[in-house]
Amino acid sequence: MALHSTHYIGNAGEFLAASFIARVADQALITSQGIADIIFEYEAKFYRCQVKTKSQQEIHRINWRFDLRRSKAKDRTYPEDTIDIYALVSLEHRNAVFIADHKEKQITIGEEHMKNNDAVKNLLDILNNK
Repeated sequence: MALHSTHYIGNAGEFLAASFIARVADQALITSQGIADIIFEYEAKFYRCQVKTKSQQEIHRINWRFDLRRSKAKDRTYPEDTIDIYALVSLEHRNAVFIADHKEKQITIGEEHMKNNDAVKNLLDILNNK
């Protein structure tokens, strides 16, 4: 299997996102099946996090574009009320941007935002406003 297969990239993103979540959550679990990649508890409430990972920027792009749909499903959209938070992970910058459930199919994050985002503060801002 290739060193940079999508499976390994996805796993690396999940572990990185979980490391940020673990700094604020009472409990966190990386799932092996199901819709959410990470389930965690914060202030007695459970959240479902879907992780989207990029190892690098796409060629000829100055921003980070993330597809918020499922990758290997007939219906690529997530069922309503199944994802609470997305973690958009850049392995290149070893960072993540957390966003609340998003209805669009794609989202673009600026290079400086992706590079310099305080992932833990960003996550807490979302959790404290839900």
